[in-house]
Amino acid sequence: MRPLSTLVLLSLAFAAPIGARAQERGAVHESAEVSLVEVPVRVLGRDGNPVRGLTQADFTVEDGGRPQAIVGFDAIDLADKSPAGAGPVHPAARRRFLILFDFSFSQPRSIVAARRAAREFVLSAMGDRDLAAVATYSVEQGVRLLVTFTGDRAQLARAVETLGLESPHDAGDPLAFAFDSAGIAGTPGIPVVRGGNRADTAGLVESLQAISIAGKMRSDEYARGRVRHLFQSFRELSQALDAVEGRKDVIYLSEGFRGRFLVGTPETEEERQFLIHGEVWKVDADKRFGSTPLRNELADLGEVFRRTDCVIHAVDIAGIRSELDPAGDIEAFGPRETENALYDIAHATGGEVLRNGNDLGAELGELVEQTGLVYVLAIRPDRAVEPGRFHELKVRVSAPGARVLARAGYYERRGLRQLSPLERRLLAADVIANEIPFDEIPARVLAVAFASGQEAAVVPVLVEIPGPALLEADRGEKLSLEVYAYAVDGQGRLRDFFVRTVSADLTKSRAKLLSGGVRYYGELRLPAGAYRLRTLVRNSATGRMGFSVAALDVPAFSAAEPFLLPPVFLESTGDWISVEGAGRKTAGAAPPNPFSSLSGEGLSPAVLARIAPGEASRLCLVAYHFPAGEREELKLGSQLLAADGRPLEPVKLAVLGSSAAGLDGRRTLLLSFSAPSSLAPGRYGLRVFLQGGSGGAVRQSTAAFLVP
Repeated sequence: MRPLSTLVLLSLAFAAPIGARAQERGAVHESAEVSLVEVPVRVLGRDGNPVRGLTQADFTVEDGGRPQAIVGFDAIDLADKSPAGAGPVHPAARRRFLILFDFSFSQPRSIVAARRAAREFVLSAMGDRDLAAVATYSVEQGVRLLVTFTGDRAQLARAVETLGLESPHDAGDPLAFAFDSAGIAGTPGIPVVRGGNRADTAGLVESLQAISIAGKMRSDEYARGRVRHLFQSFRELSQALDAVEGRKDVIYLSEGFRGRFLVGTPETEEERQFLIHGEVWKVDADKRFGSTPLRNELADLGEVFRRTDCVIHAVDIAGIRSELDPAGDIEAFGPRETENALYDIAHATGGEVLRNGNDLGAELGELVEQTGLVYVLAIRPDRAVEPGRFHELKVRVSAPGARVLARAGYYERRGLRQLSPLERRLLAADVIANEIPFDEIPARVLAVAFASGQEAAVVPVLVEIPGPALLEADRGEKLSLEVYAYAVDGQGRLRDFFVRTVSADLTKSRAKLLSGGVRYYGELRLPAGAYRLRTLVRNSATGRMGFSVAALDVPAFSAAEPFLLPPVFLESTGDWISVEGAGRKTAGAAPPNPFSSLSGEGLSPAVLARIAPGEASRLCLVAYHFPAGEREELKLGSQLLAADGRPLEPVKLAVLGSSAAGLDGRRTLLLSFSAPSSLAPGRYGLRVFLQGGSGGAVRQSTAAFLVP
């Protein structure tokens, strides 16, 4: 091999500075210590439409009756289409819709008909930057989350189509981004059925009927017990949703329970005579006047929802025509007094009742329109942190006749141990879906795509987790480390992921972890394309988190085109604990982790190499489909780059070894690089050029390194 005789002159800098974090941020941010409290506010005029053009001066905020200075302000119009490449919406301003199907207070055929409207809402009515989740409720299982808040419409539509009754391909995702593994791990995508057919619908009705207990009530007391269970499940759901930023609009698809359990029934002549003659004991007070305990529980439920910034929009699905009953002549679910119950639930939380079932799409479209503008206010409370304490908020606006929709207050952040399992999952999912910055654990990620001989490339992912930050405040004897990695394409679809919990005995490994940390090796399978790789690590005991997002490009690895992977620096494994995981099971034998073949004796891939000036370091360079005959050598060149991408000076790379081209056209070069002794401390880039021995196009790739 010989150096490239003439370096290609480059006028392009890095797509982003080497030192820049691949993390977009909005105008207002909430710190991990909750020193800032963000208040998303919707302002509606007398016509029910959003009031636009308000400024920070138009708002006032009180925390516990004390006026607060507004230290951050942002107006986000979700009706505007994001330009290509625009950053994500501020997490507190996103619309979040939870589509909740009620199995216990609805006929199966009504649910089947309602899913058509829900499916169209997911596929057509949601905005590009909206998030949605899908859940079911039943007396037997309570609220069951099928898909967490996500913008992946394919996963949402799949969950709506089956309602969790058809067993999906086991996705193995505890955070519930993946409902069905079809469509990820390099497969084409989940088929979305827009119309459905009568055979599929009949099967779904039969399945629903098998689990439904919405038949005739055995007694009023039994029925009231079911209503109490509904209220308790909704209360637990609301408390869990407090872990999710912003307002949560629950679209509750149900026929409702009988309203007389709350408000009673009209007085009969017999009851009137009993009362006239003083025979009060002969009148069933709960039946006549409604259940006072139930009314109190509903009032309490409404308060909990308002405190956690949740609102229920109840959708009466009794009138929606079924795909099996196009004329709508289905058996009625008892008296239509159930409408009053739906109103009571929605009204208690500040929501609305949507009754025009056969035009539900238009009703939901109006809901989307009304929620299209969000003002985000930020305050900095001047009081000590008291975990779990509730602060009452009052938000006022100077616009005459306007109606303000804002959170009633907020709870100060609690420790992870105090959260329920659902709250823990929702908290982690919220950070990932909204790409919320967390650097309590400054984890670093390295991901490189390798050809696999199949449609999907193998993408080994190295997550480097420094021990001191990981173990800070952890005084236990056992380490429980959660690692999550999700690859999302340009349409917001989840294409592959891995999840792992790493455990360690700290009585034996604490010292080693403190001097190094954990290196976790995972694997993704991805077809050619551009992705965002979202990675979250969390200490299960302390709740400390680290989140990063990076752009990931997977080439097509066409035999007609030479391709050069980014160079990978190698460094000593030191005191780091290496944990090698695996990707999810896919067809065919899994090839060995390509990172393993790059590792030398006592060396492993470095996420960000630390190179002292004048010190030699090793790196691997993997090239595909570069022609080179027996007497023709590859031409190699390199150049040093500043942190902002400016070319500095050419540098020489010594070739220590080179493999022959494999059947897949892959060649691996082992190189030696010495950083110039004149380099000041800071971050730099090494750009490598490669040309085939018979000439042709020059390919280049870049890796970053740090001079301490």
